[in-house]
Amino acid sequence: MSDDDDTYEIPLQDQRVFGAGIKRRRVHFVPSSSTAPSIATSTTPAKSVSDLYLKLVLPGDSKERAGENEGFQTAAADSGVSSTSQGEAAVESQVCEICNLPISDLQDTKQIDLLSKRPSSKSRHEASLAHQVCLEHSHPPSHLDRDRKGLAYLSSYGWDPDSRLGLGASGQGIQFPIKTKPKDDKMGIGVKLPKPGEIKKKEKIKKMDAKQCQKLHVKDRKKTAKLREMFYRNEEVDRYLGRG
Repeated sequence: MSDDDDTYEIPLQDQRVFGAGIKRRRVHFVPSSSTAPSIATSTTPAKSVSDLYLKLVLPGDSKERAGENEGFQTAAADSGVSSTSQGEAAVESQVCEICNLPISDLQDTKQIDLLSKRPSSKSRHEASLAHQVCLEHSHPPSHLDRDRKGLAYLSSYGWDPDSRLGLGASGQGIQFPIKTKPKDDKMGIGVKLPKPGEIKKKEKIKKMDAKQCQKLHVKDRKKTAKLREMFYRNEEVDRYLGRG
């Protein structure tokens, strides 16, 4: 017998799952809502602990300190109410003088939230587009040379080059000179050149025979005779000859 006959293997369908037959203890999970009574925990504030310690150490000063604490609390409450009312009134009545728009959540202009690094509402309002449009922007000075004689002459008559107005004491002239355009062609002034797409093709020269040339020659002679008669015609001579 071979070694394969000595070893017996269980068929695959009869093999048991790994861990089968091992007894395990049941796990009791804690439910989500516990029916056990909740234990109320009392928290003692630090102020009461300090007062208790002062009563034990300094029994005479405890009453005076209690009176001072009550007065301080009432004063702080009154000041808090008055400050909140004043702050609300200031917020309601705060209107920008430049753009006439309300500013909400008024804060100090230099106050910045350290956590979010965001500026205050007033600085955000000053950076808004509506406020920036209403501002009077400053313009750079004129680029004209101050040593020019023409500028000195105009300035002597009251013209300010930095006023951004036209020529003249009252600024009624043009503000900028007329822009020149280069003229690269040799055409006359006012002649409009046709566009590249509008250029027509040259017509072919038609050749004529002898008969057509003779007719054209006779037509030209009649035309020249008529023009000569119109130029050199005299009404008195025609009236004398009876032509008129």
